[in-house]
Order: sequence, then structure tokens, then C-alpha cells
Amino acid sequence: MKLVALTLDQCQQVRIWRNDCLETLRTPYPLTEEQQEKFFRDVICNRNSLHRYFALTDDAYLKGSPKHLIGMGGLIHIQWENSIAEISLILDPKMRGQGLGQKAVDLLLDQAFNSLNLKTVFGEVYLCNPAWKFWEHLANMGHNEKGCWVILPNRKYWNGCYQNSGYFSFDADDFRRVKNGS
Repeated sequence: MKLVALTLDQCQQVRIWRNDCLETLRTPYPLTEEQQEKFFRDVICNRNSLHRYFALTDDAYLKGSPKHLIGMGGLIHIQWENSIAEISLILDPKMRGQGLGQKAVDLLLDQAFNSLNLKTVFGEVYLCNPAWKFWEHLANMGHNEKGCWVILPNRKYWNGCYQNSGYFSFDADDFRRVKNGS
């Protein structure tokens, strides 16, 4: 798997996946093609944006299609003055459950800590999202020595009731120690 520049066509594919899982998102309304194109132009193509999005691709899935899209990942809401960013990830629903999420997070954290020189990457996942167990595992065992997982109550109103969320963070020094096995 690799992080590569995201194209407009790939961004439109991500929009379709995104619109199929609205209960798991902060903005629970479907995006149109026009809205996604504006997002691509104003955010992804903008060198001054505080967001860095990448296509997640892998050559192994479809021979003859070297740019096969697995998902989109990002480091968003970057605060350069504090050396922090939020992590964002969406995978092709057909690719979930194959260990690709952890590889994608590894690539994004490597980008954050080793290329962008950030100190902390944080995230939030609503507990109505089946992926919350994945994020809890990474926060508590997979990428942190100390673990960092907090439940926040009533973070999202969806289908007539409030949903809790899990909040987590990854520290650059912890990540490097865990990855280096020291």
C-alpha cells in the first residue's frame, strides 16, 4: 500500500463510500458531485490548506490497474504552531477486515511524524461506527506504549438518540518506539 496524490475521480469514488455511511460522520448529509469537486479544488489542491489528503492505493489487488483505490486518508485540521493534526480514514467497504486499515494508519502516522514533523495525531470515532474497536485497539496497544482512549458522551445525535464517541491520540515518540521495537 502507498500514499499517493488524490485525483478528482478517486475523490468522487470516496464520496460514494462516504455517502453510504453517514451515521459514522460529523456531517451526516450526503455530498453531491459538485460539492466533492469544490472540496477537491479548494482543499486537496490548495497548497495552503491545513489538510493533507492522500489516496491509498495498492498494485496487488488488480493486476493491470496499478492505481487501484483502496481508500483515502488524511491529516486534517493541522495546527503547525502546536505540531498536531487529526487523522481521517475511509476504506473501500470491499477492502475492510483485511488488515489494510492498520497499514493505512501506519503510513499516515509515518507521514505525520517523519515527513511533517508533527508531535501528536488525534482522532475521534463515533461508537455507532463499527470501526471504533479498530481505533481503540490502535490507541491502546497497536501504536502507543501507554494507551490513550477516552469515551466522550453524547457527541453525535443520530436517528433520534445521542451517540458516544471514542477520542484517541498518538504521540510521535511513542509511535517510533513501538515501530522500532524498543
